[in-house]
Amino acid sequence: MSPTSVEMEGTLRPDGTVVLDEPPALSPGRVKVVLQAVSALGTQPAENLLDFVRRVRQESAARGHRFMTDEEVATWVEELRAEDDRIEQAYRQTQGD
Repeated sequence: MSPTSVEMEGTLRPDGTVVLDEPPALSPGRVKVVLQAVSALGTQPAENLLDFVRRVRQESAARGHRFMTDEEVATWVEELRAEDDRIEQAYRQTQGD
């Protein structure tokens, strides 16, 4: 038994004809056609997020961007934590007045 409805893609030509990407799995006869433009946003991305991040990093490195080493990141995080402690200490002093 054939399905009664299928969704598929194709190409609308300037003369108004539609060329389907593949033959529909429907019995021959009259059909109802609904056309909806497929935007670029609706298509599959050429690369996933991880591939995108890797590519951007490689391109940035090729342009001379220098990334922080693990040690530099650890030092920076410690500086942020120390700054947070100083803010907390200053806040406590103002509360004691």
